[in-house]
Amino acid sequence: MIIARVEGGIGNQLFIYAAARALALRIGSSLKLDIWNAGYEEGNRYGSRYQLDEFTIEGAVADRSLVAPFMRHSRAFYWRRKIDRRLPFAWREVIEERSLFEPRLLTFKPRSLVYLVGYWQREDYFREQATAVRRELTLRRKPSEQSQEIAKHMRRCESTFVHVRRIDYEHQLSVKYYIEALGLLGEKVRRPTIFVFGDDLKWAKRELPLPSDAQFVEHNGDLRNYEDLWLMRQCRHAIIANSSFSWWGAWLNDAAGRIVIAPGAWGYRAAPATGWLCVHPLSCGVPLAR
Repeated sequence: MIIARVEGGIGNQLFIYAAARALALRIGSSLKLDIWNAGYEEGNRYGSRYQLDEFTIEGAVADRSLVAPFMRHSRAFYWRRKIDRRLPFAWREVIEERSLFEPRLLTFKPRSLVYLVGYWQREDYFREQATAVRRELTLRRKPSEQSQEIAKHMRRCESTFVHVRRIDYEHQLSVKYYIEALGLLGEKVRRPTIFVFGDDLKWAKRELPLPSDAQFVEHNGDLRNYEDLWLMRQCRHAIIANSSFSWWGAWLNDAAGRIVIAPGAWGYRAAPATGWLCVHPLSCGVPLAR
């Protein structure tokens, strides 16, 4: 059995699920999701909540009794991790993400139950199972009528989503990034129609050189941000921010000929996916290497 600790916002949850589900598929194991160690019940800085149940996933929430030995702040779990770190990787029960990429997870064959701790923000962890992951990450419920109408429009034009992440975020991208990304898009797509998503659309309206017919998608809000993700998936092309939410909006659609423009460096462990075009203007807050 694979148990994955789920934490963070919806983008992080999707990375955790995809990596754990890929491992479960490869070894023929069941998957359980530990939401009891995420801090969702207590509230958190970003107001995150468990949202994987909005998708047709193949993984049930673990009973609290099952994850009792892995409680985040327990002394028993502290020593369990310390001991596991000294064992050969193949013998470990607790697998922690302690580096930017853990290639041993790709060939790992657990001897019994294994508990995953980490964000696993690399496409490498689930690239071979991409078809299954995309199929399972479809919405469980039909989107709102307003979202469905916007989606119809997206499918009739060279729709391109632009995503911004700004509020309470240390890795903010500069206006220069979006200027260069929009320029690159214009070289490759004839008459794109822009749909803007993000957490600070006032900033986008004020600062970004968007065409006059750009549409700002703001009807879903935080409570239905999974519908924003679904709408981003409907777009033919994408200009993404250095955000896990943005990453998934682009990755979930793998249509032939799709153009995804991404920051060349992110400021944290997530990275552009295979085949995406990278633009290198640096983020405002963090010095990133070219």
